[in-house]
Amino acid sequence: MPNQKKIEAFTLIEILVALTIVGVLLTFVAPNILNRPDQARHLKVKNDFLAISTALNLHRLDTGAFPSPELGLAALVSNTQSQSSYLSSVPKDPWQKEYRLVKEPNSGFYRIVSSGPNQMFEKSFGGDDITSETIK
Repeated sequence: MPNQKKIEAFTLIEILVALTIVGVLLTFVAPNILNRPDQARHLKVKNDFLAISTALNLHRLDTGAFPSPELGLAALVSNTQSQSSYLSSVPKDPWQKEYRLVKEPNSGFYRIVSSGPNQMFEKSFGGDDITSETIK
């Protein structure tokens, strides 16, 4: 029987070993891949905080004071006092809520606050709200 072809194939054991190795590798790689959207959202918030705080400081240089929390960040878009616009529009956080300008009690300093993933602002900087560094 010299004309018989020998069929080469993987054994069941080899396939199971290969699948086990792939599964173990995925347990290390998957959390890094799946966590990327959250990292991107937090990076957007950080960049928005930087842009807004820069606009706030320019507003303070022009007018001598930060806008009041009642006016909020809308004062940076169209300011009637100096006819200046420091932002083209008030940015929204990654969860489509507008940022808030909050004055810290008893200090006179300000913070920019995002409602965070639950899209609800907390009364004191708690919960999952994301706050900027203090703006002096």
